[in-house]
Amino acid sequence: MTHNRIRGHSGRIAAVALFGLVLAWGAPVSSADPGDGANPYLGVWNYDQPDRADGTDIAAIGQFGINPLTFPQVGTVEFARGADGEITGHTDQGCTWHFRVNGDALDLTSTDQYCFNNVIASGYNITYWHVTLHDGHEQEVIRANSYLPYGTFDFELANGKRTRADAADPGEAVRSLTGTWAYDPTDLAYLNNLTSPGYQAKTGVVRIDSTGGGLVARTDDGCAWTLDAHGNTAELAPAGQTCQGPDGTVTMSFWAMAGDGTHVITVLNTTDAQGNTYFLGSGSLTRRS
Repeated sequence: MTHNRIRGHSGRIAAVALFGLVLAWGAPVSSADPGDGANPYLGVWNYDQPDRADGTDIAAIGQFGINPLTFPQVGTVEFARGADGEITGHTDQGCTWHFRVNGDALDLTSTDQYCFNNVIASGYNITYWHVTLHDGHEQEVIRANSYLPYGTFDFELANGKRTRADAADPGEAVRSLTGTWAYDPTDLAYLNNLTSPGYQAKTGVVRIDSTGGGLVARTDDGCAWTLDAHGNTAELAPAGQTCQGPDGTVTMSFWAMAGDGTHVITVLNTTDAQGNTYFLGSGSLTRRS
């Protein structure tokens, strides 16, 4: 991974996006209950809208012994039955984690599970992922090691909260995400709206409209990208879309977003017309109209 004169920020953005995940949909799970306590966890769960005021879905990443950097988390996990009584947690960014029911919780089957995430070009090991259910909502704590070119760093999500995607109001995504949105100014303190590699500011306007069965996002380069929406979250569907822009072919490999009607938090991976691939691990936009 290349770095510019502010060395290390692109790697930090990689760490930001570790768990800002949206799922590729899997096969439906059986409603039959074998009595192992797993059924209430099964299905797709969206992260709730991040809130810095109370720490909901805000991760902390320790770097070089200084005050940890904090970042909002966006995305989804799908819990499904696996082999030998395990529960798998599969993410849209290509990682699968293995759990077992442990009393009134889900916990990892081991502390040495590792995944290299091609969306963010970074590997990580989750040492602790504890999932509980409260009044139909999921709560979780995650601790992990992020392996970056310049060191290994701690990740912790102390107050993760999710809502089941199929329990959401069907109109929520339309109300929360449609409209005209502008990228917020970059914020070095939070590494917000800074792409990696290259440490460039992400700017521009995005127009999101409902198609009746999903959403379409139109970007400044004239491209239109289709997304599947569920609850407060939308994801690129299908993945790997291309567009013939004014300067050549643009590829959007991954795009996930969550909105509350006023703000959108986003993660994306794209290749521009010059063939440069970059990702945005902590993006935010504010409604214009």
